[in-house]
Amino acid sequence: MKVTKVLFSMLFYLLSVSAIGVCAEESKDIKGLPEIRFGTLPVIQALPIFVADEKGYFREEGLNVNLIRFNSAMEKDVAFTSGQLTGYFGDIMTPLVLKANNTPIKIVSTIFDTPKNQRMFAVLASPKHGNKSISELAEEGLAISSNTIMEYLAVRLLATKKVAPSRIKFIEIKNIPIRLQMLMSGQIPSAVLPEPLATLAEQKGCKVILDDAGAGLSSTILAFHENFLNKNPDLVRRFHRAIEKASTFINKNHDEVRSVMNRECRIPENLQKVFPIPEFKRLVLPENTQVMDVYNWLKEKKIIKGELKYSQMVADGFLP
Repeated sequence: MKVTKVLFSMLFYLLSVSAIGVCAEESKDIKGLPEIRFGTLPVIQALPIFVADEKGYFREEGLNVNLIRFNSAMEKDVAFTSGQLTGYFGDIMTPLVLKANNTPIKIVSTIFDTPKNQRMFAVLASPKHGNKSISELAEEGLAISSNTIMEYLAVRLLATKKVAPSRIKFIEIKNIPIRLQMLMSGQIPSAVLPEPLATLAEQKGCKVILDDAGAGLSSTILAFHENFLNKNPDLVRRFHRAIEKASTFINKNHDEVRSVMNRECRIPENLQKVFPIPEFKRLVLPENTQVMDVYNWLKEKKIIKGELKYSQMVADGFLP
């Protein structure tokens, strides 16, 4: 068993044990409204959350929202598990792991699903390995962060090209900027990178081998603490309404939201004027098949051991 896998499992076990009974206690402002402490990440898929805050849509819905910005998913997950957050933005995987470790969390909506005309993750070959086949690159080395959505994506995307997981030589590089630099310099044959770094790497001579455009594999979600969902269902619906207002505004006002995207989503300077702003659709529940595929993959890797149903991981009834 890999050390990273052991550490991953131990971390979630310890965090979940410490969180049993912790229920994200509600603080209130002077109007008596429960404060929604919502964790975010500096990624493009979270843009409607930042725009909703910037445009005042949360206030219009009578909400007291405090956006808490994190630099990494791990920091965000620790904050949620220790009761410091009411809800958060992220990928599908981590809420399933937290739920399996007795943290009271449920996914309430999908905020973004990669369309056919835009990718959010890509498998890239270094400039020195651009002439290699997909199977050759997989066997020579693919840099990822193990036990994450990037490893899941790599396995599923390579499977579409008949490359079995047993043939993939994974190289553990958790720090994404370091992974990018090592890829561009040819120190590693290939890597999985998120946008906008995938586009930056492509501009620097790396070759895109596979991407997630239209694959239905990399949805990002909104999740809340179950105690908050049970006590404040209408506030969650209003939170969703504010997000949908922001999505509509983004789709109609690309020029106006570009500065927000550049700042909050950390777009590299040379891409700030040209990187395409995604289209955000209406909020929906994540597909049963997608959630269960991620869940089954986690079980195969023995990251999750218990039995969970879709209804235990996803909460219906909170869409606007």
